[in-house]
Amino acid sequence: MFSTARLPRILGSIASVSLLFALAACGGGSSSKSNLQVSGPAITTQPVGPEIAGGQTATLTVVASGSGTLSYQWYQGPSGTTTNAISGANSSSYTTLALTATTSYWVQVSDSNGSAASNTAVVLIAGKRAVQALIFSLTTQPPPASFITSVLQNISGVSVGLPWNQIESSNAGGTGSGGYDFTAFDASLQPYLQTGRKVNLIVWPATEGGNNDPNNSGSTPAYIFNAAYAASLGATPQDMSVCPSYTGDSTNPFYSLTQNPNGQPNGGLWNVNSSVTNAGDLSGLPVSYELPFMTGYQNLIQAVIAHYNGNTTTPIGYIRFGFSQGGENSPECNQYWPQASQALFPGCTISDFKSGYLCYVQAMTDFVHSQNPSMTILADMHAVGPPGSVDYGYADSEAAYAEAVQFGFGTNGLQQSDITNFANNQPCDSDWCNLFTPAGSFSYNPTLSLQTLQWTDPTDSDPSNPTGSLTTLEPFAKDHGANNLELYLVDLGLAFDSANYSSYQHASATINPGSYSSSYVSAIQDFLTH
Repeated sequence: MFSTARLPRILGSIASVSLLFALAACGGGSSSKSNLQVSGPAITTQPVGPEIAGGQTATLTVVASGSGTLSYQWYQGPSGTTTNAISGANSSSYTTLALTATTSYWVQVSDSNGSAASNTAVVLIAGKRAVQALIFSLTTQPPPASFITSVLQNISGVSVGLPWNQIESSNAGGTGSGGYDFTAFDASLQPYLQTGRKVNLIVWPATEGGNNDPNNSGSTPAYIFNAAYAASLGATPQDMSVCPSYTGDSTNPFYSLTQNPNGQPNGGLWNVNSSVTNAGDLSGLPVSYELPFMTGYQNLIQAVIAHYNGNTTTPIGYIRFGFSQGGENSPECNQYWPQASQALFPGCTISDFKSGYLCYVQAMTDFVHSQNPSMTILADMHAVGPPGSVDYGYADSEAAYAEAVQFGFGTNGLQQSDITNFANNQPCDSDWCNLFTPAGSFSYNPTLSLQTLQWTDPTDSDPSNPTGSLTTLEPFAKDHGANNLELYLVDLGLAFDSANYSSYQHASATINPGSYSSSYVSAIQDFLTH
């Protein structure tokens, strides 16, 4: 038992403890429970607007989590705009009415603790024409983070560069192929595929205008240049070429020679495994129709088509196989390339360079066709030089051959001068106007694609930029048969992501993006919908 004299002290202590509990309950004291906050719902899977044919419906779905009971309200318009609530659209999925125009939607997810707004989901109406964003490298020059949510939803898809040596390695000794691995590259495409837009490929066999050493940002696997690999094919080692405008390795002994040991002025070619000074130098471009390059690249083409044929995890819209460098089917510095060996091209009876190179392009076109690709193949037509004696008949022949095997075709030179040239009865770049304009006469439905010469000049007044403004180029391309445009990221950023325009490569510091955004949006939408 305890003494009654201590009772008041004990009761006082109890009262003090009671007061502390009361203060804690009212938010006072030091209880950690006073800082606990309950958040609203979180969207874990954003709705994706697909591309559909006019007159069809689309189903949009959101996945969200939260501590309370979730409710949904779908809206028409960009995310955050609540003026067009859709009556009865109160579940996690919403099926649109039959649509005849591209339309935006978003959903607000709520519970007793708050709400969350989804990204905008744009249902794109597939028309006669398409617009693709050029992403030359997902590893060294990826688009800004806002590209997928702000730009990609408004266009048809992306055309992504696929460097040869990103897929195929060399063996340990560097004397042959080390095999093919698509794992990392396919994973890099998934964020774009998940938007419901097309992913297309530009297969890149050699680095144009630059160093082709695979250990120095080159695109061609090292074994292609190995003497043992060439000997296994019964061939001489791979030649390289260089020219006066070459901007690569200035320490190269042939970089600025008036005449090289092979007799070509102002540049030339050499064998990388010969006894000349630069033996082993991989600057310049490999001569693509020589057997080491041609054989290795045909093996890659076979592997690429086999991998993507019927691939439902990584479906591909179209592939553009460059036969020399980048996505190109004509050689850079071609005046310095040795004559094509007719022995490599059965049935080729013409020995001059331009026609000889056309035999190589036709042989490669036949090889691609023989792989039975399930996706569209684009054959890039080009005129060949040297400058001052451009052969546009070569481009005509290349396009006619592509049509014969029902490939699409295109060129990458859309520029301001095309409009003037066409008005004066002169060829557009690679003579595409004369080839594209009668496109309706084809017996099948090809893709006729144009890539702008480079990023455009929205002011249409910069003498250093020959491309000109997209607002001028778009109606001309549309009216002369093009049904696909490949545009640089900066031009699409200007149209649909002007708030982040400065983060796009080639963004101009001298223009106000707000002054040109709406006109670029209109040009792109006009090409897609009219």
